[in-house]
Order: sequence, then structure tokens, then C-alpha cells
Amino acid sequence: MRVSAGRAVLAVALLLAPAAARSAAPADRLLVRGLFDATFVDTDDGSRLLSENGGDPAMDLGLRLWLGGDLGAGFQAIVVGLGQGGRASDAGEADADLEQAYVRWTSTGAVRLTVDAGRIVVPFGDFSRRYLSSSNPLIGAPDGYGVSYPIGIVAMGSVARFDYRAGVIDAPLVNDKYVPEPGRAYRPGLEIGVTPTVGLRIGAYGTIGPYLGPEVASSLPTGESWRDFEQRVAAMNLELSRGHFALHAEYAMSDYEVPTLASRAKGRQWFVEPAYAWTPRLFTALRLEANDYPYIAPLGPAFWIAPNAQFRDLEAAVGWRFSRGLVVKTSYRLDKWRVEPSLRAMLPDGHAVALQVSYAFDVLSWFDATR
Repeated sequence: MRVSAGRAVLAVALLLAPAAARSAAPADRLLVRGLFDATFVDTDDGSRLLSENGGDPAMDLGLRLWLGGDLGAGFQAIVVGLGQGGRASDAGEADADLEQAYVRWTSTGAVRLTVDAGRIVVPFGDFSRRYLSSSNPLIGAPDGYGVSYPIGIVAMGSVARFDYRAGVIDAPLVNDKYVPEPGRAYRPGLEIGVTPTVGLRIGAYGTIGPYLGPEVASSLPTGESWRDFEQRVAAMNLELSRGHFALHAEYAMSDYEVPTLASRAKGRQWFVEPAYAWTPRLFTALRLEANDYPYIAPLGPAFWIAPNAQFRDLEAAVGWRFSRGLVVKTSYRLDKWRVEPSLRAMLPDGHAVALQVSYAFDVLSWFDATR
């Protein structure tokens, strides 16, 4: 079990929430909210994408707590702590961490502008704004670029039909299953969107910067630094909402400078995700994804490899909203790898069945009756 700053955040939140609810003046200047997840998964034992716990059934429990306070003059402080555990969790054991800790400034004038600075969720891309179980209509996530929590600063705003996100973060947009562990290096990023009509947004974003880390220093050619090797990402995304129907889609292209290789490794990834609410409680969703992503690794200081991992995966889910905060979802997911026959034993197709209970709550509302 790893003890970290996140555990302290969670403990303090639970201990101080009742007192804060009684003493906050005014109460709307304080936020204490949470999100509890319980996810059961049953997978095959071979898929590099989907397998959990060696193929045996497993459970993952997670608790996020948001602590927020109004500092006045348009400033807010926000802290998010995550505690999780179970054989299906990333760590495979109980763990706690500080996910986000940042200061937000919002313009009080006519200009629509918000600035976040600190440890934030990666600000670019479609899925990073709806990855929580309370927003994601499925249980899984796209494999292309994982959600991360870099240190950085980002400005967000809108002008007429256009919106933008411009910032600097200290981590690349990568899935660390395919590249060596990244180091901390600041990189710029920009996303611009347009809403030509109500319910339709078309966006594009890009970022550039180092993607390797100090752990590969001994595997680099003499005189080279991990900061010398660059990643570029350019992507487009789409959001469409019509009545009870919603659609999210993204297409991303990337390329990488790889040590010892003369040409850049290139990748692409896309997903399409339609969802439909049949009743106020019943909804269904589907995500089809294709990934053609380079697997970059050193075999020594004079030889690196960057073959592409190609697969498609499909997830289908049905959910029931018992109340505003309580949602139960179940899904089936399968993947199909496009590899040479000689690699079939190493990269077999796989499947996963999942059941998730998600409960979002406002701690302060529990004490409204006693105020």
C-alpha cells in the first residue's frame, strides 16, 4: 500500500466536511463533492489491451473527493484526491494520490476567460473532459492517449461561436504502454473549436515537445539527451447532440523522433462514440476505435525499434440512471489485433465483460437540513 499526499487529502476532506458544512459563511463559497465507483471486470488472460488480474474476475473500488473554495476576486482553489484499490485497479492494490491541485481565475467582466494553473487534467482532446464515470456513458476508455494530470497552466475562453484552450503542460500526450516512461518537460498546446449551430462543435488541437524520459538515458547514443527527441500530435474532434442522441468522435495523428532511426515513427488513432437516451433512465452507448500506434523501445544504445501496434476494439454498454447521482452500467468489449501470424500468440484477440456502479454526491447537501 502506497501512502501519498492524496491519502492525506482524502482523510482531511472526510474529517473536515461536516464542520465546514456547519461553519461555511456563506456556504456557496465552499465545495465538497465526491464520486464513488465500484467496477467488476471479467476478461480473458491474453489480451494486451483488455486483460485484468490474469483473466480471473476482479473488482476495483475508487473514491474521488473534490475540495473547492472561493478565494474572492474571481479566484478559486480546487483539490482532487483519488483513493482506489482492488485487483482490477492499475496498481493492483490499495493506493491514494493527489490527482489535481490548482488555482482557477475566472474573468468577472464581459470577456469569457478562465485560467487554471497547477496540477490539472490534460486540457486537450475530447475524452479528457468527460473521462469520469459520471460523464462517460461506457466503462472503458479510448486507448490512444491516456488521461493524465500534468503540471501546467491553461487559458480557456470563447468569442462568439469560437472557443479555445491554450496552455503549457509538463507531460506528453502518450499512452505509456507504447513508449518508455515519459519525463517532465514543458510543451505548448492549443485547441480551437467552432460551434456553427446549437448542438454541434468541431474542434482541432495540436501539441509538440519531448516524449521520452530520463530512464532511457543509458540507452541513448553518446551525446544525446532524452529531451532531444520530439513528439508531434495533431487531431480533430466532433461533438453532436440532437434530442436524445449524442455523438463524440476524434481522429489524431502523431509522429515521433526515435533514437537511431533515420525517419520518424508515425501513428494514428480514431474513435466514434454514439449514445442514445431511450428514457430519462435508460441509455445505451457504443465506441468503435482503431489504433495504429508505434511501439517505441530501446534494445540498446545503438538500436531502437518502433513497429506499429494495429488493432480495433468495440465496446457496447447499457446503463440505468436510478437517480441524479446513482448510475449502473454494464458493457461488453472486444479487441482484434492486425498482426503477422508469427505474433498472434503474443498479441491475441481478447474480450472483457464489466459492471460498474457510480455514485456522485455533494457532501454539503447532507447537512442542509441542520443549517
